[in-house]
Amino acid sequence: MDKSKALQKASLGGSIVAAITASLCCIGPLVAVALGAGGFAASAVFEKWRPVFLGVTFALLTLAWYLTYRKPKAACEEGAACATKPVAKWNKVVFWLSTAFVIAAAAFPSLSSAMLRASRSNADACCVPTAVAGANTAVLQVKIPSMDCAACAADIQAMLRKQIGVQQVQVSFDTKQAIVLYDATKLSPEKIIAAIDQTRFKAEPIVKK
Repeated sequence: MDKSKALQKASLGGSIVAAITASLCCIGPLVAVALGAGGFAASAVFEKWRPVFLGVTFALLTLAWYLTYRKPKAACEEGAACATKPVAKWNKVVFWLSTAFVIAAAAFPSLSSAMLRASRSNADACCVPTAVAGANTAVLQVKIPSMDCAACAADIQAMLRKQIGVQQVQVSFDTKQAIVLYDATKLSPEKIIAAIDQTRFKAEPIVKK
């Protein structure tokens, strides 16, 4: 394998890794929710570095495109090894598929938000949970401005549902708010906010005037 092909493959591979890393802020929470873990604490860290990883992603992808489609400096002599490339077309198919994967991975936060919105039921779409009758029932509404995709909202919601005393909870990425119905004898607003903070997304109580 010549140096040009090796660099082309390394650039393409690097762009795939960088694109996945750039979207871990939303991939991680979805995986955590799917596994029933909740609270992908590193999501906010990956979000902070997302612009850098995206820059690396598309810089490497551009280099891979250049190396794949640039014109050769000199024509190959007839019968030379470089004159016959039986797998060249297949390599380009793999290259195009890899490019599509890189773009999809880089756009995953937006794609996941659209998919999660589409999959919500009418009940889930409602922003305010239905109050449960009871003398000990309390409501806490907080804003979480650092949420960057719907997957993060799902992760925070999963974390809150694990807390003893939580009766109902709705976290909305569209409004960047969470509304929690809870048993005031088992849970406090401070503990609810601390649970949200464990996901590295800071919650701020909404004080109604």
